[in-house]
Amino acid sequence: MSTQPSTLAQHESNASVPTLQAFAERYARFGRFQADLERQELYRDGQRVKVQAKLFQGLLLLLSRAGEIVTREDVRRQLWPDKFLANLDANVNTTINKLRLVLGDSPENPAYIETIPRRGYSFIAIVEYSSVPGTPSAEGARTALNATAQPEDFGRGWPKKYARPLLRAATLLFAGMIIGALLAFVWFVAQAKNQHSANSAKASVSLIERGFRRGSS
Repeated sequence: MSTQPSTLAQHESNASVPTLQAFAERYARFGRFQADLERQELYRDGQRVKVQAKLFQGLLLLLSRAGEIVTREDVRRQLWPDKFLANLDANVNTTINKLRLVLGDSPENPAYIETIPRRGYSFIAIVEYSSVPGTPSAEGARTALNATAQPEDFGRGWPKKYARPLLRAATLLFAGMIIGALLAFVWFVAQAKNQHSANSAKASVSLIERGFRRGSS
């Protein structure tokens, strides 16, 4: 078993997407995943994962240069060699983000694909190569689980993204409740005044009627 792609992969031209010949072995294992480089299939915990061909090509590029920085232009040359992209960053970012979704990865707390600010990306997981299929090593799977599902990290990253919108929503909800209570109080006071006025009017009419009856008798 090898943990490095072949020398050919390290010196291969960026003119084409890495193929099976660019790797030392057929299977690449990392974290909870195994990639069949010959059939271009991806498995997670032994179960096949659906992945688009373009995304798998991006994965091949990252695997072939694991631990190195892959620039956005490298990705463009690999995935769209004959196409000019007017918005290079947007296209590359969309592709990498889709690949992260397939891997269950997070840019804030990456287990596989790390963003290198203003430069590109780096595949940071340990990659093992083998000529026979197997399961990811316990160490690799444990590292991936710790990176993607660690409660402390999730607890630290979550408030930064959601605390302000939630606080704003709670403030608006509280303000709405106060306004609703005030409106209900005003309505109740108005109803009480109306009822009092009606009762006063009835009392006045009753007194007038009594006075009229006395005057007539």
